Amino acid sequence: MHADHHTGLASILALWCQLLKGTSQEKIFVIAPTQLKNFLDVHQCAEDLNMQFLYCGRTMDVECEGIESYRKGPGSLGELTADFEIQQKLKKLLGEVGLEALISVPVVHCGDSFGLVLKAVERHDADGKTIPGWKLVYSGDTRPCKNLKHASNGAPVLIHEATFEDNMGDVAIGKNHSTTKEAIDIGGGAYRVILTHFSQRYPKIPVFDEVETCARKTCVAFDFMSVNIADLPVLPKILPQLKLLFKNEVNVEEFHDV
Repeated sequence: MHADHHTGLASILALWCQLLKGTSQEKIFVIAPTQLKNFLDVHQCAEDLNMQFLYCGRTMDVECEGIESYRKGPGSLGELTADFEIQQKLKKLLGEVGLEALISVPVVHCGDSFGLVLKAVERHDADGKTIPGWKLVYSGDTRPCKNLKHASNGAPVLIHEATFEDNMGDVAIGKNHSTTKEAIDIGGGAYRVILTHFSQRYPKIPVFDEVETCARKTCVAFDFMSVNIADLPVLPKILPQLKLLFKNEVNVEEFHDV
């Protein structure tokens, strides 16, 4: 696992545990690759994290209705029983926050890498108006892969990494990342594509042809970005303003490794 993805998690869990000490708090869910459990277990020798761990592989292609019968993946009977109990709690938690599914999607990066699909249930507001459910797909770090393309078909939004510009395809392949065009292509079946994870060595706004059909439904992420699902129709229209905001970075032509 890459350290920049998880080294701060233990501190967050420890602080959460401290803040709720003395209350009837339930253990917090951590859904992640097994390597992360090993890291957190070692950390728990020093301080309590009060967590419940569930391996990503046990939430692959599992909607709430199917959790009871799901037994995919290796593990002893004791491990499977413990996972089943956690899955039941997860099912309850998803319902409480208005979600009907949390699905881990295997992707192509380092070993045991996963993307994520979240599905929200249809609901009604105070006036009885129906608010449609939605699906959000997040790639994590990955090469373009069929699993994500399939998962994002029909999704209102796909958040996909675009670490490298299109002229750096060989580097993207070597580092198991995606170029801007590759990310946009994977999101061909999604309503909107939000590009993220731009390397700090390269422009903060990825360069792509906005005239292309797929690019017209594309936007780029920035720190602390928040998007209302209802605003997705206008999301691509802010791209020109973002380019003006980062104009100096966009116009830089030469970049050097540091």
